[in-house]
Amino acid sequence: MTPAELVVRGQIVLVARPGGIETAEAVGMARGRVVAAGTADEVMAVAGPGARVIDVRDRAVVPGLHDFHIHLVGLARARRSIALDGAADVSEVAGRVRAAAAAAQPDAWLTGRGWSEAQLGGVGLEELESATGGRPAFLMSHDGHSAWASAAARALAAMAAATPDPPGGRIERDVHGEATGILREAATELVGSGVVRLQGDMLRSPLDETLGELAALGVTGATEAGDYTDRNGVGADADFGDSYSSLTELAGIVDGRLRLTLDIPADAIGAANARGLRTGADLDGRRTMRFGWAKVYSDGALGSGTAALFEPGTCGDPQVGILRVQPTELDELLAAARPARIGMALHAIGDRAVAVVLDAVERSADRLAGTPNDRMEHAQLARAVDRARFGPLGVTASVQPIHAAADRDLVDACWGGRQHDAYAFRSLAEAGALLAAGSDAPIESANPWLGVFAAVHRRFPGDGRDDWRPDEALSVPQALSSYTLGPAHARRADDEGHLRPGAHADLAVMNVDLATILAAGEEFEGVHSDLTLVAGKEVHRS
Repeated sequence: MTPAELVVRGQIVLVARPGGIETAEAVGMARGRVVAAGTADEVMAVAGPGARVIDVRDRAVVPGLHDFHIHLVGLARARRSIALDGAADVSEVAGRVRAAAAAAQPDAWLTGRGWSEAQLGGVGLEELESATGGRPAFLMSHDGHSAWASAAARALAAMAAATPDPPGGRIERDVHGEATGILREAATELVGSGVVRLQGDMLRSPLDETLGELAALGVTGATEAGDYTDRNGVGADADFGDSYSSLTELAGIVDGRLRLTLDIPADAIGAANARGLRTGADLDGRRTMRFGWAKVYSDGALGSGTAALFEPGTCGDPQVGILRVQPTELDELLAAARPARIGMALHAIGDRAVAVVLDAVERSADRLAGTPNDRMEHAQLARAVDRARFGPLGVTASVQPIHAAADRDLVDACWGGRQHDAYAFRSLAEAGALLAAGSDAPIESANPWLGVFAAVHRRFPGDGRDDWRPDEALSVPQALSSYTLGPAHARRADDEGHLRPGAHADLAVMNVDLATILAAGEEFEGVHSDLTLVAGKEVHRS
């Protein structure tokens, strides 16, 4: 046995399985791996001469958490853009835009995100237009599936009154047929593809800050969820889109600090195959960066009213949403991905989209040996008949528990009569689905402990309301497993998501004891990591 170079003593969670947790008094690490786990005496007996010992006493030590669905580049950029979340109405949105315009360079784009249908909803947009001062502005909605583009931005994109709705998208128009500036789904790319983005050195500082914030929460792994399109890339990996290429361009501040999986847009499957990239494979020359899945959007989102439904929604103008890709297109993408050993990440929120995606997976050829399972992103509204298909089809349920807390009122208003199928985490697990949890940040908070709380209570800490539809809640071990072992199993990585011997030495020393974590009480809002290690190396200390 390799002698331990570092020993951590405390209330150690070796592994969180859905059925319960396994604990120890200490873990020993060497060369980036766990080499011993058990009682303090057992681990100290295999410690090498001069081994460093960290005794955290009654604090919990957990396997590093993995955010299985995060927009890391978007989260970093949000630190430098206009924050619109929480604005009361369009006047407050306009006020924030006006303040940003006053502080910006004369030729700068105004970018932001976070508005909701309740804030804009097609009304008062003249006030918002005035606030831009004639500048190009592009403001993404809270859910990221709609955008408002100013007149100057639309002009730069050569949008005209006669511009048709693109396939899989919609241009909102007033009673006179004029574009309001609100764009849905694929229509956002009519303007969004030309927006000036933070890339290269301009992205370095906000990305560095974001990585530090994640480490302080105990996040040691993440999966970058990918983009709509393979356009807008930079550098050597430009063919793989904006987010992938931006992160590999800045690999020097990511590698070794976060165990990062990088998804690509489905448009880039051919380019990835030509370079021999395979889902789950390490990137050449990188220690903690690997190639992920190919992302395709089958529909929209609940907040934008664009999730593809079997029956019209029950709020606003009743609609059945937007199916962004047709079954034949899904068949073609899966046919290209299978021989390339690239797994698919299939965004599906509405019940119709969930069924269409599962149908396509069922029609597709078998995955080649060693290829990780396909994954469905979100699966927010899934009928019982479809929940039962995840396990047999080998589709990972990539869920974001925090959405259940954030969207409960929208579900009750817009998916009336179907609430029993919404965010059905327990039913998915009982039907045999592998749950792997993420945040969808910057749409919601990247704090995984809020996600664990939401998985258990289906609300936010301190919101003063009863748990929402507790029949679909997860237990604390199930929730912890979905942030640790679940993502590891989804990638077929036996040496991640736990702290048993042989695992990567990725862990977080929390600021609370294990009893507090297992109770999942209101204090979860303040849970964080005091010390975070990736491959045994310190990446955060408070």
